[in-house]
Amino acid sequence: MQYQLTIAIDSAGLSNIYNAHQYVTIVKSVVSNPLADGNLPIAWIAFQPLQTNLVSWMENYTIYATSTVLQSGATISQTSVTGAPVQTGWTYTFASGQFAGAQGGAGSTYNMNNQQNGMFSFGLSQQAMVNNVQVNAPLNAMPVLYNEGASFTPEETVSIFLSSSSNNGVVLSQVASNALTVTLTSQNPNASIGFNDTTNSFYLQTAAIMTPDAFARRVQAV
Repeated sequence: MQYQLTIAIDSAGLSNIYNAHQYVTIVKSVVSNPLADGNLPIAWIAFQPLQTNLVSWMENYTIYATSTVLQSGATISQTSVTGAPVQTGWTYTFASGQFAGAQGGAGSTYNMNNQQNGMFSFGLSQQAMVNNVQVNAPLNAMPVLYNEGASFTPEETVSIFLSSSSNNGVVLSQVASNALTVTLTSQNPNASIGFNDTTNSFYLQTAAIMTPDAFARRVQAV
């Protein structure tokens, strides 16, 4: 299934954004188990906008490992990544610095097990096309100790806002309070989004389903 956002920004809006040295930022929701309170949201995509912006992605994910310290402003480096898109129900083991082998085959979550000593965090990463430029960046991150595991459930819910983060995969201190949160579905895989020059925030034009404001504060449960 392919999903797409079309984001339109007029000349005044672009001037505001560029003059403030800000970037369109997209955070995607991922539910992790076990839940780890206090983990910070990740800017999956951050880019300097054009007047018409197309962001699209498929439901393919990889699991990655990182030794990046998860603090606000850090850009996550994917030091090890599964060699192919992962499958739900299988458990991918991290050992000897790489993901090797998988066991299982039942269930609806993406699972990993850490069999390497050290301080590592893990999460899902996903590829997207942003104005015809391919990017691949983390969606979420959580520390997993040696001999422990975690599972991840991505949701087609994205929060869109402006931030000063210029890189994909940046750890954020929070999601902006004026973020637009949109849920895409197989029945409504596309959404058209506009930009309000007065409030410097995004709004939904067509398609998709808005989630409650309360959920906008919890775009990433990790």
